[in-house]
Amino acid sequence: MWRVNEFSLSEKSHAIMRLAVHLPNQQQIVFQSCQEVAAVTRVSMRHTALTAWFLLNQHDVEAHNCNYADIPQYYVFDKSQTLWKKRQRGGQQINGLD
Repeated sequence: MWRVNEFSLSEKSHAIMRLAVHLPNQQQIVFQSCQEVAAVTRVSMRHTALTAWFLLNQHDVEAHNCNYADIPQYYVFDKSQTLWKKRQRGGQQINGLD
């Protein structure tokens, strides 16, 4: 759409975050052959962006005002700790639900 209308793509400053939606305990995992058990164990100890959002809503009253699609505007997902952290500055985020 942007190219068709000849808008400049190089001047866009927004980050794009893919927000996956999954059923309980149905998140996608990737593993190498013969590593299935280790991969399942590892993923069971981590949160996805969706499950971390549910936890955030249990502990942060301000998050109650944000739906899942809007949360990246106010919080940033820390992949290493698999949790949402409040943004220090305003974010320029474009969100996409899968």
